[in-house]
Amino acid sequence: HSEDRQGASVRSLMPEGYMTTTLEIAPERKTILFHQAKSVGNSLEDRACRTKLCGEPVGDIEKLFREWDQWGWHRVTFYGDLKEPVFALADALGWQVLQEA
Repeated sequence: HSEDRQGASVRSLMPEGYMTTTLEIAPERKTILFHQAKSVGNSLEDRACRTKLCGEPVGDIEKLFREWDQWGWHRVTFYGDLKEPVFALADALGWQVLQEA
């Protein structure tokens, strides 16, 4: 985090204009949370994570906000359209995919 302004971690500037896939894997619920967005910029706000990518969600942004509160904040974002591989992984594991948006 960057609230203390000590610079303990690098702030990365992420590329804009790309499809992204964001996941959270919840093994205790046998669920993969999933949403996609087009990267549109970077937030330089000092609060919370040092590197913050801004995106335009694909789907229902209100649903995304509702699900976010249910599952907590931490997700991992990948560049690229990984929808098919995510669903294939869930199928192979016998898990469900929850589309957040």
